[in-house]
Amino acid sequence: MRFFKHLSYRTLFTKAVMGISVICLFASDGLTVSATTIKEENIAYNQSLAVQSNAVANWPTGPVISAESAILMDADTGAILYAKNIHQKEYPASTTKILTTLIASERCSMDEIVDFSYDAVHDIDPGSNHIAIEPGEQLTMEECLNAILIRSANEVSFAVAEHISGTTWQDFGDIMNERAKELGCVDSHFVNPNGLPNEEHYTSAYDLAMIGRAFFANEALCKMTMTHMLHILPSERQPDDIMEVNKMELIPGGKYAYPYLVGCKTGYTDVARSTLVSCAEKDGMKLICVVMKDENPNYYEDTIALFDYGFSNFQRANISQTETKYNIDNAGAFYSGNDIFGNSKPILQLNQNDSITLPNTITFQDAVSAISYDNTAPGQAAVITYTYNDVVLGTASIDFTASEKGSSVFGDETTGTTDGAEATAATQEPDSTGATQPTEGAAADEPADEGGGIPTATQPAASGEEDTASGGPAVIFINVIKVFFWILGIAVVIFLILLLRAFIKNYQFAHRSTRLTWRFGRRRKRSRSRYRSVNQDLQSRRREAIRQAKKRRKPKKPNRFRDLDF
Repeated sequence: MRFFKHLSYRTLFTKAVMGISVICLFASDGLTVSATTIKEENIAYNQSLAVQSNAVANWPTGPVISAESAILMDADTGAILYAKNIHQKEYPASTTKILTTLIASERCSMDEIVDFSYDAVHDIDPGSNHIAIEPGEQLTMEECLNAILIRSANEVSFAVAEHISGTTWQDFGDIMNERAKELGCVDSHFVNPNGLPNEEHYTSAYDLAMIGRAFFANEALCKMTMTHMLHILPSERQPDDIMEVNKMELIPGGKYAYPYLVGCKTGYTDVARSTLVSCAEKDGMKLICVVMKDENPNYYEDTIALFDYGFSNFQRANISQTETKYNIDNAGAFYSGNDIFGNSKPILQLNQNDSITLPNTITFQDAVSAISYDNTAPGQAAVITYTYNDVVLGTASIDFTASEKGSSVFGDETTGTTDGAEATAATQEPDSTGATQPTEGAAADEPADEGGGIPTATQPAASGEEDTASGGPAVIFINVIKVFFWILGIAVVIFLILLLRAFIKNYQFAHRSTRLTWRFGRRRKRSRSRYRSVNQDLQSRRREAIRQAKKRRKPKKPNRFRDLDF
Protein backbone atom coordinates (compact mmCIF):
# COMPACT_ATOMS: atom_id res chain seq x y z
CA MET A 1 0.00 0.00 0.00
CA ARG A 2 2.89 2.35 0.73
CA PHE A 3 4.10 1.84 -2.81
CA PHE A 4 0.76 3.00 -4.26
CA LYS A 5 0.70 6.03 -1.94
CA HIS A 6 3.78 7.41 -3.64
CA LEU A 7 2.10 7.22 -7.10
CA SER A 8 -0.18 9.84 -8.55
CA TYR A 9 -3.75 9.06 -9.53
CA ARG A 10 -2.87 9.52 -13.18
CA THR A 11 -0.06 6.99 -12.93
CA LEU A 12 -2.34 4.57 -11.11
CA PHE A 13 -4.98 4.94 -13.79
CA THR A 14 -2.43 4.37 -16.54
CA LYS A 15 -1.05 1.25 -14.90
CA ALA A 16 -4.59 -0.05 -14.25
CA VAL A 17 -5.47 0.37 -17.91
CA MET A 18 -2.26 -1.40 -18.92
CA GLY A 19 -3.02 -4.27 -16.54
CA ILE A 20 -6.55 -4.65 -17.81
CA SER A 21 -5.24 -4.57 -21.38
CA VAL A 22 -2.75 -7.34 -20.63
CA ILE A 23 -5.47 -9.45 -19.01
CA CYS A 24 -7.82 -8.89 -21.97
CA LEU A 25 -5.01 -9.74 -24.38
CA PHE A 26 -4.38 -13.08 -22.70
CA ALA A 27 -8.12 -13.74 -22.47
CA SER A 28 -8.67 -12.92 -26.14
CA ASP A 29 -5.75 -15.13 -27.13
CA GLY A 30 -7.30 -17.94 -25.15
CA LEU A 31 -10.70 -17.40 -26.74
CA THR A 32 -9.14 -17.22 -30.21
CA VAL A 33 -7.25 -20.44 -29.65
CA SER A 34 -10.41 -22.09 -28.32
CA ALA A 35 -12.55 -20.85 -31.24
CA THR A 36 -9.91 -21.93 -33.74
CA THR A 37 -9.76 -25.38 -32.19
CA ILE A 38 -13.54 -25.79 -32.34
CA LYS A 39 -13.58 -24.58 -35.95
CA GLU A 40 -10.88 -27.06 -36.95
CA GLU A 41 -12.70 -29.88 -35.18
CA ASN A 42 -15.94 -29.02 -36.97
CA ILE A 43 -14.17 -28.95 -40.33
CA ALA A 44 -12.48 -32.29 -39.69
CA TYR A 45 -15.76 -33.88 -38.62
CA ASN A 46 -17.70 -32.54 -41.61
CA GLN A 47 -15.00 -33.70 -44.01
CA SER A 48 -15.35 -37.22 -42.60
CA LEU A 49 -19.07 -37.35 -43.39
CA ALA A 50 -20.16 -39.56 -46.28
CA VAL A 51 -21.02 -38.10 -49.67
CA GLN A 52 -24.03 -40.07 -50.90
CA SER A 53 -23.51 -39.29 -54.58
CA ASN A 54 -20.04 -40.85 -54.42
CA ALA A 55 -21.67 -44.19 -53.60
CA VAL A 56 -23.44 -44.35 -56.98
CA ALA A 57 -21.71 -46.83 -59.27
CA ASN A 58 -19.80 -45.27 -62.16
CA TRP A 59 -20.62 -41.74 -60.93
CA PRO A 60 -17.89 -39.06 -60.93
CA THR A 61 -16.29 -38.78 -57.49
CA GLY A 62 -17.08 -35.44 -55.88
CA PRO A 63 -14.74 -33.29 -53.78
CA VAL A 64 -14.29 -33.54 -50.02
CA ILE A 65 -15.76 -30.39 -48.47
CA SER A 66 -16.03 -28.96 -44.97
CA ALA A 67 -19.79 -28.31 -45.07
CA GLU A 68 -22.08 -30.56 -43.04
CA SER A 69 -24.57 -30.70 -45.92
CA ALA A 70 -24.30 -29.64 -49.54
CA ILE A 71 -25.89 -30.09 -52.93
CA LEU A 72 -25.05 -29.35 -56.55
CA MET A 73 -28.12 -29.30 -58.80
CA ASP A 74 -28.71 -28.60 -62.46
CA ALA A 75 -31.05 -25.63 -62.41
CA ASP A 76 -32.81 -26.63 -65.63
CA THR A 77 -33.08 -30.43 -65.45
CA GLY A 78 -33.26 -30.77 -61.66
CA ALA A 79 -30.58 -33.48 -61.76
CA ILE A 80 -28.59 -33.74 -58.54
CA LEU A 81 -24.90 -33.99 -59.37
CA TYR A 82 -23.50 -33.92 -55.83
CA ALA A 83 -25.33 -34.91 -52.66
CA LYS A 84 -24.15 -34.73 -49.07
CA ASN A 85 -26.87 -34.99 -46.42
CA ILE A 86 -29.15 -32.96 -48.67
CA HIS A 87 -32.30 -33.62 -46.62
CA GLN A 88 -30.74 -32.93 -43.22
CA LYS A 89 -32.50 -30.07 -41.45
CA GLU A 90 -30.26 -27.04 -40.97
CA TYR A 91 -30.67 -23.41 -39.91
CA PRO A 92 -30.55 -21.26 -43.08
CA ALA A 93 -29.63 -17.90 -41.50
CA SER A 94 -29.81 -15.07 -44.08
CA THR A 95 -30.16 -17.42 -47.05
CA THR A 96 -33.81 -17.32 -45.97
CA LYS A 97 -33.98 -13.97 -47.72
CA ILE A 98 -33.91 -15.48 -51.21
CA LEU A 99 -37.41 -16.82 -50.51
CA THR A 100 -38.54 -13.50 -49.01
CA THR A 101 -37.34 -11.47 -51.99
CA LEU A 102 -38.68 -14.04 -54.46
CA ILE A 103 -42.17 -13.75 -52.98
CA ALA A 104 -41.90 -9.95 -52.97
CA SER A 105 -40.89 -9.86 -56.64
CA GLU A 106 -43.80 -12.15 -57.53
CA ARG A 107 -46.46 -10.27 -55.58
CA CYS A 108 -45.39 -6.64 -55.76
CA SER A 109 -44.35 -4.05 -58.30
CA MET A 110 -40.97 -2.39 -57.84
CA ASP A 111 -42.44 1.10 -57.33
CA GLU A 112 -44.70 0.15 -54.42
CA ILE A 113 -44.05 2.09 -51.21
CA VAL A 114 -43.07 0.12 -48.11
CA ASP A 115 -43.68 1.67 -44.68
CA PHE A 116 -41.39 0.90 -41.74
CA SER A 117 -43.27 0.24 -38.54
CA TYR A 118 -41.85 0.37 -35.03
CA ASP A 119 -41.92 -3.42 -34.80
CA ALA A 120 -40.14 -3.87 -38.12
CA VAL A 121 -37.29 -1.63 -36.99
CA HIS A 122 -36.95 -2.76 -33.37
CA ASP A 123 -37.68 -6.51 -33.60
CA ILE A 124 -34.25 -7.27 -35.03
CA ASP A 125 -31.56 -8.74 -32.80
CA PRO A 126 -28.92 -6.32 -31.49
CA GLY A 127 -25.83 -6.40 -33.67
CA SER A 128 -27.59 -7.98 -36.65
CA ASN A 129 -27.36 -6.48 -40.14
CA HIS A 130 -29.41 -3.34 -40.82
CA ILE A 131 -29.29 -0.03 -42.70
CA ALA A 132 -30.42 2.20 -39.80
CA ILE A 133 -33.93 2.94 -41.07
CA GLU A 134 -36.15 4.76 -38.58
CA PRO A 135 -39.84 4.03 -37.86
CA GLY A 136 -42.13 6.00 -40.14
CA GLU A 137 -39.68 6.16 -43.04
CA GLN A 138 -40.49 4.69 -46.43
CA LEU A 139 -38.64 2.98 -49.27
CA THR A 140 -39.73 1.67 -52.64
CA MET A 141 -39.95 -2.09 -53.04
CA GLU A 142 -36.95 -2.02 -55.38
CA GLU A 143 -34.86 -0.20 -52.76
CA CYS A 144 -35.99 -2.72 -50.16
CA LEU A 145 -34.99 -5.73 -52.25
CA ASN A 146 -31.59 -4.18 -52.94
CA ALA A 147 -31.09 -3.54 -49.23
CA ILE A 148 -32.02 -7.14 -48.40
CA LEU A 149 -29.86 -8.80 -51.04
CA ILE A 150 -26.83 -6.48 -50.92
CA ARG A 151 -26.64 -5.53 -47.21
CA SER A 152 -28.82 -8.35 -45.82
CA ALA A 153 -30.85 -5.75 -43.90
CA ASN A 154 -33.04 -7.50 -41.34
CA GLU A 155 -35.39 -4.61 -40.54
CA VAL A 156 -36.09 -4.21 -44.25
CA SER A 157 -37.04 -7.90 -44.43
CA PHE A 158 -39.52 -7.36 -41.60
CA ALA A 159 -41.02 -4.30 -43.34
CA VAL A 160 -41.42 -6.16 -46.65
CA ALA A 161 -43.06 -9.07 -44.81
CA GLU A 162 -45.54 -6.71 -43.14
CA HIS A 163 -46.25 -5.04 -46.48
CA ILE A 164 -47.07 -8.34 -48.20
CA SER A 165 -49.00 -9.98 -45.35
CA GLY A 166 -50.95 -6.81 -44.62
CA THR A 167 -50.65 -7.45 -40.88
CA THR A 168 -47.52 -8.47 -38.97
CA TRP A 169 -44.28 -10.01 -40.18
CA GLN A 170 -45.12 -13.14 -38.16
CA ASP A 171 -48.05 -13.84 -40.50
CA PHE A 172 -45.66 -13.80 -43.44
CA GLY A 173 -44.34 -17.19 -42.31
CA ASP A 174 -47.48 -18.92 -43.60
CA ILE A 175 -46.98 -17.32 -47.01
CA MET A 176 -43.36 -18.50 -47.05
CA ASN A 177 -44.28 -22.07 -46.15
CA GLU A 178 -47.00 -22.19 -48.79
CA ARG A 179 -44.67 -20.91 -51.51
CA ALA A 180 -41.89 -23.27 -50.40
CA LYS A 181 -44.23 -26.22 -50.76
CA GLU A 182 -45.18 -25.07 -54.26
CA LEU A 183 -41.49 -24.95 -55.17
CA GLY A 184 -41.02 -28.56 -54.05
CA CYS A 185 -39.58 -28.11 -50.56
CA VAL A 186 -40.04 -31.06 -48.20
CA ASP A 187 -37.80 -30.36 -45.20
CA SER A 188 -38.54 -26.71 -44.40
CA HIS A 189 -40.48 -24.64 -41.92
CA PHE A 190 -40.12 -20.85 -41.92
CA VAL A 191 -41.26 -18.48 -39.17
CA ASN A 192 -39.52 -15.21 -40.09
CA PRO A 193 -38.44 -13.45 -43.30
CA ASN A 194 -34.76 -12.90 -42.48
CA GLY A 195 -33.46 -16.12 -40.90
CA LEU A 196 -32.76 -14.76 -37.42
CA PRO A 197 -32.26 -17.67 -34.97
CA ASN A 198 -35.41 -19.62 -34.11
CA GLU A 199 -35.73 -23.32 -33.32
CA GLU A 200 -38.81 -23.58 -35.55
CA HIS A 201 -37.06 -21.99 -38.52
CA TYR A 202 -35.16 -24.57 -40.56
CA THR A 203 -34.64 -25.95 -44.05
CA SER A 204 -32.27 -28.27 -45.95
CA ALA A 205 -29.71 -28.02 -48.73
CA TYR A 206 -32.20 -29.68 -51.09
CA ASP A 207 -34.97 -27.21 -50.26
CA LEU A 208 -32.68 -24.19 -50.66
CA ALA A 209 -31.69 -25.50 -54.09
CA MET A 210 -35.35 -25.87 -55.06
CA ILE A 211 -36.01 -22.29 -53.94
CA GLY A 212 -32.85 -21.25 -55.76
CA ARG A 213 -34.16 -22.66 -59.05
CA ALA A 214 -36.94 -20.06 -58.98
CA PHE A 215 -34.82 -17.28 -57.45
CA PHE A 216 -31.95 -17.51 -59.95
CA ALA A 217 -34.41 -17.63 -62.84
CA ASN A 218 -35.28 -14.02 -61.93
CA GLU A 219 -32.72 -11.82 -63.69
CA ALA A 220 -33.56 -8.73 -61.64
CA LEU A 221 -32.91 -10.50 -58.33
CA CYS A 222 -29.67 -12.03 -59.64
CA LYS A 223 -28.48 -8.60 -60.75
CA MET A 224 -29.14 -7.22 -57.27
CA THR A 225 -26.99 -9.88 -55.61
CA MET A 226 -24.10 -9.01 -57.97
CA THR A 227 -24.25 -5.26 -57.27
CA HIS A 228 -21.13 -4.00 -55.47
CA MET A 229 -22.68 -1.05 -53.68
CA LEU A 230 -26.06 -0.27 -52.15
CA HIS A 231 -26.85 3.39 -52.63
CA ILE A 232 -30.22 4.79 -51.55
CA LEU A 233 -30.55 8.51 -52.20
CA PRO A 234 -32.33 10.73 -49.66
CA SER A 235 -35.93 11.59 -50.41
CA GLU A 236 -39.02 13.02 -48.77
CA ARG A 237 -39.75 9.56 -47.39
CA GLN A 238 -36.19 8.87 -46.19
CA PRO A 239 -33.77 11.72 -45.37
CA ASP A 240 -30.46 9.79 -45.26
CA ASP A 241 -27.99 9.00 -48.01
CA ILE A 242 -27.52 5.26 -47.43
CA MET A 243 -24.41 3.60 -48.81
CA GLU A 244 -23.41 0.02 -48.01
CA VAL A 245 -20.86 -2.34 -49.58
CA ASN A 246 -21.68 -5.83 -50.81
CA LYS A 247 -19.47 -8.14 -48.74
CA MET A 248 -20.00 -11.36 -50.72
CA GLU A 249 -16.60 -12.52 -51.95
CA LEU A 250 -17.80 -14.59 -54.94
CA ILE A 251 -18.91 -11.56 -56.96
CA PRO A 252 -16.53 -9.81 -59.38
CA GLY A 253 -13.84 -7.96 -57.45
CA GLY A 254 -14.14 -10.25 -54.43
CA LYS A 255 -11.35 -12.38 -53.00
CA TYR A 256 -13.00 -15.57 -54.33
CA ALA A 257 -14.58 -14.07 -57.45
CA TYR A 258 -15.98 -16.79 -59.71
CA PRO A 259 -16.11 -15.88 -63.40
CA TYR A 260 -19.29 -17.82 -64.20
CA LEU A 261 -21.31 -16.59 -61.22
CA VAL A 262 -24.97 -15.69 -61.83
CA GLY A 263 -25.88 -14.71 -58.27
CA CYS A 264 -25.40 -15.65 -54.63
CA LYS A 265 -26.56 -15.06 -51.05
CA THR A 266 -24.65 -15.74 -47.86
CA GLY A 267 -25.83 -16.30 -44.32
CA TYR A 268 -24.31 -16.63 -40.86
CA THR A 269 -25.36 -17.13 -37.27
CA ASP A 270 -23.50 -18.80 -34.42
CA VAL A 271 -25.81 -21.80 -34.68
CA ALA A 272 -26.17 -21.99 -38.46
CA ARG A 273 -22.49 -21.24 -39.09
CA SER A 274 -21.68 -20.10 -42.62
CA THR A 275 -24.20 -20.90 -45.35
CA LEU A 276 -24.12 -20.01 -49.03
CA VAL A 277 -26.51 -20.52 -51.93
CA SER A 278 -25.19 -19.58 -55.35
CA CYS A 279 -25.65 -20.12 -59.07
CA ALA A 280 -23.18 -20.28 -61.96
CA GLU A 281 -23.59 -20.84 -65.70
CA LYS A 282 -21.04 -22.11 -68.22
CA ASP A 283 -21.49 -23.36 -71.78
CA GLY A 284 -25.26 -23.47 -71.43
CA MET A 285 -25.20 -25.47 -68.19
CA LYS A 286 -26.66 -23.65 -65.18
CA LEU A 287 -25.82 -25.10 -61.76
CA ILE A 288 -27.04 -24.28 -58.26
CA CYS A 289 -24.79 -24.93 -55.27
CA VAL A 290 -25.78 -24.90 -51.61
CA VAL A 291 -23.38 -25.42 -48.69
CA MET A 292 -24.72 -25.39 -45.11
CA LYS A 293 -23.10 -25.37 -41.68
CA ASP A 294 -19.72 -24.59 -43.17
CA GLU A 295 -16.93 -22.28 -41.99
CA ASN A 296 -15.53 -19.04 -43.34
CA PRO A 297 -13.77 -18.89 -45.80
CA ASN A 298 -14.22 -22.60 -46.52
CA TYR A 299 -17.75 -22.10 -47.81
CA TYR A 300 -16.40 -20.03 -50.71
CA GLU A 301 -13.71 -22.61 -51.48
CA ASP A 302 -16.21 -25.48 -51.25
CA THR A 303 -18.63 -23.71 -53.57
CA ILE A 304 -15.95 -23.12 -56.21
CA ALA A 305 -14.78 -26.74 -55.92
CA LEU A 306 -18.33 -28.00 -56.45
CA PHE A 307 -18.93 -25.73 -59.45
CA ASP A 308 -15.67 -26.87 -61.05
CA TYR A 309 -16.61 -30.49 -60.36
CA GLY A 310 -19.99 -30.04 -62.03
CA PHE A 311 -18.75 -28.23 -65.12
CA SER A 312 -15.87 -30.69 -65.61
CA ASN A 313 -17.71 -33.99 -65.12
CA PHE A 314 -21.20 -33.48 -66.56
CA GLN A 315 -22.76 -32.51 -69.86
CA ARG A 316 -26.17 -31.78 -71.32
CA ALA A 317 -27.96 -34.05 -73.81
CA ASN A 318 -30.86 -32.57 -75.75
CA ILE A 319 -33.62 -35.18 -75.87
CA SER A 320 -35.17 -34.20 -79.20
CA GLN A 321 -31.76 -34.44 -80.89
CA THR A 322 -30.58 -37.61 -79.14
CA GLU A 323 -33.61 -39.78 -78.39
CA THR A 324 -34.48 -42.49 -80.89
CA LYS A 325 -36.89 -44.72 -78.97
CA TYR A 326 -39.48 -41.98 -78.74
CA ASN A 327 -38.59 -40.24 -81.99
CA ILE A 328 -41.69 -39.61 -84.08
CA ASP A 329 -40.04 -41.20 -87.15
CA ASN A 330 -40.01 -44.51 -85.28
CA ALA A 331 -43.52 -44.15 -83.99
CA GLY A 332 -45.02 -46.40 -86.70
CA ALA A 333 -48.79 -46.02 -86.67
CA PHE A 334 -48.61 -43.37 -83.99
CA TYR A 335 -49.03 -40.54 -86.46
CA SER A 336 -51.76 -38.14 -87.40
CA GLY A 337 -52.69 -36.95 -90.88
CA ASN A 338 -54.41 -33.72 -91.77
CA ASP A 339 -55.97 -35.37 -94.83
CA ILE A 340 -56.31 -38.83 -96.33
CA PHE A 341 -54.34 -38.06 -99.47
CA GLY A 342 -50.86 -38.33 -97.96
CA ASN A 343 -50.33 -34.89 -96.43
CA SER A 344 -49.76 -36.13 -92.89
CA LYS A 345 -47.74 -34.80 -89.98
CA PRO A 346 -47.29 -35.87 -86.36
CA ILE A 347 -49.64 -34.52 -83.73
CA LEU A 348 -46.96 -35.05 -81.07
CA GLN A 349 -43.35 -34.07 -80.74
CA LEU A 350 -40.60 -34.18 -78.15
CA ASN A 351 -40.10 -30.83 -76.47
CA GLN A 352 -37.27 -29.13 -78.34
CA ASN A 353 -35.83 -27.50 -75.19
CA ASP A 354 -35.86 -30.46 -72.80
CA SER A 355 -32.55 -32.05 -71.94
CA ILE A 356 -30.98 -34.28 -69.29
CA THR A 357 -27.69 -34.07 -67.44
CA LEU A 358 -25.28 -36.93 -68.08
CA PRO A 359 -22.05 -37.70 -66.23
CA ASN A 360 -19.10 -38.02 -68.58
CA THR A 361 -18.66 -41.62 -67.43
CA ILE A 362 -21.76 -42.84 -69.30
CA THR A 363 -23.49 -42.38 -72.65
CA PHE A 364 -27.06 -41.50 -73.45
CA GLN A 365 -27.81 -45.14 -74.23
CA ASP A 366 -26.88 -46.09 -70.64
CA ALA A 367 -29.77 -44.06 -69.27
CA VAL A 368 -33.03 -45.87 -68.53
CA SER A 369 -36.21 -44.11 -69.64
CA ALA A 370 -39.77 -44.51 -68.42
CA ILE A 371 -42.80 -42.82 -69.97
CA SER A 372 -45.82 -41.76 -67.97
CA TYR A 373 -48.99 -40.17 -69.31
CA ASP A 374 -50.08 -36.94 -67.73
CA ASN A 375 -52.75 -34.66 -69.16
CA THR A 376 -52.65 -32.05 -66.40
CA ALA A 377 -50.18 -29.75 -68.16
CA PRO A 378 -51.71 -27.83 -71.07
CA GLY A 379 -50.51 -29.13 -74.40
CA GLN A 380 -48.63 -32.03 -72.83
CA ALA A 381 -49.38 -35.67 -73.60
CA ALA A 382 -46.70 -37.57 -71.67
CA VAL A 383 -43.49 -37.22 -69.66
CA ILE A 384 -40.34 -39.29 -70.11
CA THR A 385 -38.13 -39.68 -67.03
CA TYR A 386 -34.47 -40.65 -67.45
CA THR A 387 -32.48 -42.36 -64.70
CA TYR A 388 -29.11 -43.99 -64.22
CA ASN A 389 -28.66 -46.44 -61.35
CA ASP A 390 -31.95 -45.06 -60.00
CA VAL A 391 -30.59 -41.48 -60.00
CA VAL A 392 -32.87 -39.08 -61.85
CA LEU A 393 -31.06 -37.34 -64.72
CA GLY A 394 -33.98 -35.25 -65.93
CA THR A 395 -37.29 -35.38 -67.77
CA ALA A 396 -38.64 -34.59 -71.22
CA SER A 397 -42.20 -33.91 -72.25
CA ILE A 398 -44.07 -35.14 -75.29
CA ASP A 399 -46.18 -32.20 -76.42
CA PHE A 400 -49.06 -31.77 -78.81
CA THR A 401 -48.23 -29.70 -81.86
CA ALA A 402 -49.84 -26.28 -81.93
CA SER A 403 -52.57 -27.25 -84.41
CA GLU A 404 -53.45 -30.52 -82.73
CA LYS A 405 -53.72 -29.65 -79.04
CA GLY A 406 -56.60 -31.43 -77.42
CA SER A 407 -57.18 -33.69 -80.43
CA SER A 408 -55.92 -36.88 -78.83
CA VAL A 409 -57.90 -40.01 -78.17
CA PHE A 410 -57.65 -41.12 -74.58
CA GLY A 411 -57.82 -44.70 -73.47
CA ASP A 412 -57.34 -46.54 -70.22
CA GLU A 413 -54.76 -45.43 -67.73
CA THR A 414 -51.54 -47.16 -68.70
CA THR A 415 -47.83 -46.89 -68.20
CA GLY A 416 -45.00 -47.85 -70.53
CA THR A 417 -41.24 -48.20 -70.35
CA THR A 418 -38.63 -48.50 -73.02
CA ASP A 419 -37.28 -51.77 -71.61
CA GLY A 420 -40.70 -53.39 -71.35
CA ALA A 421 -40.55 -53.08 -67.59
CA GLU A 422 -43.15 -51.42 -65.47
CA ALA A 423 -42.53 -47.71 -65.30
CA THR A 424 -41.53 -46.16 -62.04
CA ALA A 425 -42.15 -42.59 -61.10
CA ALA A 426 -39.29 -40.20 -61.01
CA THR A 427 -40.47 -38.99 -57.65
CA GLN A 428 -42.70 -40.13 -54.85
CA GLU A 429 -44.66 -38.25 -52.26
CA PRO A 430 -42.18 -36.99 -49.66
CA ASP A 431 -42.38 -37.96 -46.05
CA SER A 432 -44.10 -35.55 -43.75
CA THR A 433 -41.81 -33.00 -42.22
CA GLY A 434 -41.23 -33.32 -38.52
CA ALA A 435 -40.06 -30.67 -36.11
CA THR A 436 -36.71 -32.28 -35.36
CA GLN A 437 -34.12 -29.56 -35.08
CA PRO A 438 -30.40 -29.56 -35.83
CA THR A 439 -28.17 -29.40 -32.78
CA GLU A 440 -24.87 -27.70 -32.20
CA GLY A 441 -21.68 -28.56 -30.38
CA ALA A 442 -21.33 -32.18 -29.31
CA ALA A 443 -24.87 -32.95 -30.43
CA ALA A 444 -23.80 -32.29 -34.02
CA ASP A 445 -22.34 -35.79 -34.05
CA GLU A 446 -25.90 -37.05 -34.27
CA PRO A 447 -27.65 -35.12 -37.05
CA ALA A 448 -31.31 -34.39 -36.62
CA ASP A 449 -32.14 -35.93 -39.98
CA GLU A 450 -30.10 -38.69 -41.59
CA GLY A 451 -32.08 -38.74 -44.84
CA GLY A 452 -29.52 -36.85 -46.85
CA GLY A 453 -28.89 -39.20 -49.75
CA ILE A 454 -29.09 -38.41 -53.40
CA PRO A 455 -32.72 -38.71 -54.57
CA THR A 456 -33.43 -41.72 -56.74
CA ALA A 457 -36.41 -42.91 -58.72
CA THR A 458 -37.60 -44.78 -55.63
CA GLN A 459 -36.56 -42.29 -52.93
CA PRO A 460 -38.09 -38.96 -51.86
CA ALA A 461 -36.83 -36.42 -54.33
CA ALA A 462 -39.40 -33.74 -53.90
CA SER A 463 -39.84 -31.85 -57.10
CA GLY A 464 -43.30 -30.72 -56.28
CA GLU A 465 -44.75 -33.06 -58.83
CA GLU A 466 -47.08 -35.93 -58.13
CA ASP A 467 -46.37 -39.46 -59.29
CA THR A 468 -47.81 -39.70 -62.78
CA ALA A 469 -46.51 -43.09 -63.77
CA SER A 470 -49.90 -44.70 -63.36
CA GLY A 471 -52.25 -41.79 -63.01
CA GLY A 472 -52.61 -40.39 -66.51
CA PRO A 473 -54.59 -41.51 -69.51
CA ALA A 474 -52.95 -43.23 -72.44
CA VAL A 475 -52.82 -41.47 -75.76
CA ILE A 476 -53.34 -43.05 -79.19
CA PHE A 477 -51.74 -41.29 -82.12
CA ILE A 478 -53.38 -42.03 -85.48
CA ASN A 479 -52.17 -41.78 -89.11
CA VAL A 480 -55.15 -41.58 -91.44
CA ILE A 481 -53.41 -43.10 -94.48
CA LYS A 482 -51.86 -45.99 -92.63
CA VAL A 483 -54.99 -46.69 -90.67
CA PHE A 484 -57.01 -46.69 -93.92
CA PHE A 485 -54.71 -49.27 -95.50
CA TRP A 486 -54.66 -51.28 -92.31
CA ILE A 487 -58.46 -51.35 -92.31
CA LEU A 488 -58.52 -52.17 -96.02
CA GLY A 489 -56.05 -55.00 -95.52
CA ILE A 490 -58.00 -56.38 -92.60
CA ALA A 491 -61.22 -56.18 -94.64
CA VAL A 492 -59.60 -58.10 -97.51
CA VAL A 493 -58.39 -60.78 -95.13
CA ILE A 494 -61.82 -61.07 -93.57
CA PHE A 495 -63.41 -61.27 -97.03
CA LEU A 496 -61.02 -64.05 -98.07
CA ILE A 497 -61.74 -65.93 -94.89
CA LEU A 498 -65.48 -65.64 -95.44
CA LEU A 499 -65.07 -66.64 -99.08
CA LEU A 500 -63.05 -69.68 -98.14
CA ARG A 501 -65.54 -70.58 -95.48
CA ALA A 502 -68.40 -70.26 -97.98
CA PHE A 503 -66.52 -72.32 -100.53
CA ILE A 504 -65.85 -75.07 -98.04
CA LYS A 505 -69.42 -74.98 -96.86
CA ASN A 506 -70.79 -75.01 -100.39
CA TYR A 507 -68.48 -77.85 -101.39
CA GLN A 508 -69.66 -79.93 -98.52
CA PHE A 509 -73.29 -79.11 -99.28
CA ALA A 510 -72.89 -79.85 -103.02
CA HIS A 511 -71.17 -83.14 -102.29
CA ARG A 512 -73.92 -84.10 -99.95
CA SER A 513 -76.56 -82.98 -102.43
CA THR A 514 -75.01 -85.12 -105.18
CA ARG A 515 -75.04 -88.15 -102.98
CA LEU A 516 -78.64 -87.54 -102.03
CA THR A 517 -79.59 -87.06 -105.68
CA TRP A 518 -77.83 -90.26 -106.64
CA ARG A 519 -79.56 -92.13 -103.86
CA PHE A 520 -82.89 -90.63 -104.77
CA GLY A 521 -82.33 -91.43 -108.47
CA ARG A 522 -81.35 -94.96 -107.69
CA ARG A 523 -84.39 -95.37 -105.52
CA ARG A 524 -86.56 -93.86 -108.15
CA LYS A 525 -85.02 -96.04 -110.83
CA ARG A 526 -85.60 -99.09 -108.73
CA SER A 527 -89.11 -97.97 -108.06
CA ARG A 528 -89.72 -97.39 -111.74
CA SER A 529 -88.17 -100.73 -112.58
CA ARG A 530 -90.41 -102.46 -110.09
CA TYR A 531 -93.36 -100.44 -111.32
CA ARG A 532 -92.65 -101.30 -114.90
CA SER A 533 -92.19 -104.96 -114.04
CA VAL A 534 -95.42 -105.03 -112.11
CA ASN A 535 -97.17 -103.00 -114.77
CA GLN A 536 -95.97 -105.23 -117.53
CA ASP A 537 -97.05 -108.27 -115.59
CA LEU A 538 -100.42 -106.71 -114.95
CA GLN A 539 -100.79 -105.75 -118.58
CA SER A 540 -99.73 -109.19 -119.69
CA ARG A 541 -102.20 -110.79 -117.33
CA ARG A 542 -104.82 -108.36 -118.43
CA ARG A 543 -104.27 -109.07 -122.08
CA GLU A 544 -104.35 -112.76 -121.32
CA ALA A 545 -107.54 -112.34 -119.40
CA ILE A 546 -109.09 -110.34 -122.19
CA ARG A 547 -108.09 -112.91 -124.71
CA GLN A 548 -109.50 -115.67 -122.60
CA ALA A 549 -112.64 -113.71 -122.13
CA LYS A 550 -113.01 -113.16 -125.84
CA LYS A 551 -112.53 -116.83 -126.43
CA ARG A 552 -115.33 -117.67 -124.09
CA ARG A 553 -117.72 -115.19 -125.56
CA LYS A 554 -117.08 -116.04 -129.28
CA PRO A 555 -119.32 -118.91 -130.61
CA LYS A 556 -117.60 -121.77 -132.12
CA LYS A 557 -117.97 -121.83 -135.91
CA PRO A 558 -118.91 -125.12 -137.43
CA ASN A 559 -116.32 -126.85 -139.38
CA ARG A 560 -117.95 -127.50 -142.71
CA PHE A 561 -115.34 -129.86 -143.67
CA ARG A 562 -115.44 -131.86 -140.52
CA ASP A 563 -118.25 -134.19 -141.63
CA LEU A 564 -117.16 -134.73 -145.21
CA ASP A 565 -115.90 -138.14 -146.12
CA PHE A 566 -113.46 -138.25 -148.72
